[in-house]
Amino acid sequence: MDDLDQWFAEQILPFEGALTAYLRRVWPDASEVADLRQEVYVRVYQGAGRQRPPVARFFLFSVARNLLIDRLRKSRVVPIDLMADLDALNVLSDDISADRILSGRQELARLEAALGYLPARCRETFVLRRIDELSQRETAEKMGVSEATVEKQMVKAMRILADRFWNAASRSAQGTDDGKADSDEKRR
Repeated sequence: MDDLDQWFAEQILPFEGALTAYLRRVWPDASEVADLRQEVYVRVYQGAGRQRPPVARFFLFSVARNLLIDRLRKSRVVPIDLMADLDALNVLSDDISADRILSGRQELARLEAALGYLPARCRETFVLRRIDELSQRETAEKMGVSEATVEKQMVKAMRILADRFWNAASRSAQGTDDGKADSDEKRR
């Protein structure tokens, strides 16, 4: 496998599902989605052969959007709602407002704090399943437990996280984060 093929396999193909979903969402003829995806791949491969893009995902979706616009220009009738969909679904927008950045950081901090309240086994299970993206079977094998145990630990982890994550958000919004719920959770 040469360098370009490896780059394509590692940087572009992981987005196949997202690309297919995007094309299905914005293109009116579902029967053309597979062909559109292949044409996007050809254009991406050719473009990357000349010069590798710094961010593969943005390049992939930029090529897809441009291909759709080219196809629309060539067609005689362009549905107005399709053009609006293309504009609304601009996945290339890097412009993230300061409030979205702050909100994202606050949510991440709440999630990190909530993870700290998980018992060690629950935390390990959650990290393997949701962050490392292991299957239930792989997680069970890695931890040396049954799949049923993994499932029970995940249910427990999700319950605790939901409680901690959402309750922390409401306490913070109300200005009533007095730590009482923290001590209640630690006793469980």
